[in-house]
Amino acid sequence: MKSWKSILTVLVVSSATIGMQASPAAAATHPKLGCKFASGTMKWQDATTTSGYAAAAKNAIEAWNSTSTQFNINKTTSGANIRVANGNFGNTWKGLQFVGITLDTSQEVPTCNSTGTWRTTMVTWWNDYHTQHYAPSKRQAIMVHEIGHALGLAHVAAPSGSSCSKVTVMDIAIDRWYDKCGFWKPRPGDIAGANEIY
Repeated sequence: MKSWKSILTVLVVSSATIGMQASPAAAATHPKLGCKFASGTMKWQDATTTSGYAAAAKNAIEAWNSTSTQFNINKTTSGANIRVANGNFGNTWKGLQFVGITLDTSQEVPTCNSTGTWRTTMVTWWNDYHTQHYAPSKRQAIMVHEIGHALGLAHVAAPSGSSCSKVTVMDIAIDRWYDKCGFWKPRPGDIAGANEIY
């Protein structure tokens, strides 16, 4: 079982660096979590509480759907593989600061069954405590990142001093890279990683 610490986006003010734990058998292009959805046809549900978060959720899903990936995520009102939500986790939750996190429906560490597929719906969260005043495109960048975890992608960490062209949306510090580079859609490395999974 993966540590829940490994499935979050670290807040810029956090002094700790928490690495994403990739599957030991991860392919070279992009680290993987070792879990995925059983099919490339997925459903998502909007569980946000404001129109601002709802728009960013829709845009994040569209950002993944508009890539050259081998899957599609369609909106539904029930039976979703991915539920996109926002909630106030406070400045810290379980000892960590984060702007986004991906959990199961019980707000626990997501786990796989024996075939490597998620056991439950994945819930991708924004932490309102930190993101309520973010620009819409920065919220989108956080959610594209969290949806990447739901798809099975692990964190990557760009070396210090990297150019924006070398950074992916799955970078552990996506909120800082958004501030520097301004991207809010999956990057070529993210797309390649997703295509290795699906």
